[in-house]
Amino acid sequence: MLKLIAEDFISEDKIEVVLPFYKELVEKTRNEVGCISYELHQDLKNVGHFIFVEEWVNREALDTHVQSEHFQRLVPQIDKYKVQDGRFTHMSKLDY
Repeated sequence: MLKLIAEDFISEDKIEVVLPFYKELVEKTRNEVGCISYELHQDLKNVGHFIFVEEWVNREALDTHVQSEHFQRLVPQIDKYKVQDGRFTHMSKLDY
């Protein structure tokens, strides 16, 4: 299993433009094979900071997601309004 934290930094005056893109991305991604969980959160202190918390069965499922039609179409539209580069943290659960 693979967990991913993906962070976007969007211009605050463009949030309303980006929200429909995010909505479609979340809806379509949740239906992908290999997607366990795909949640989008908004920072309460910095409203232009969006955080995806994703869980995938494996790296192959994540790679397939990145190549999907909706990802390839929507992410460039979202990125037009970013104020800094996104951050991506790939994680695996530690078992004690």
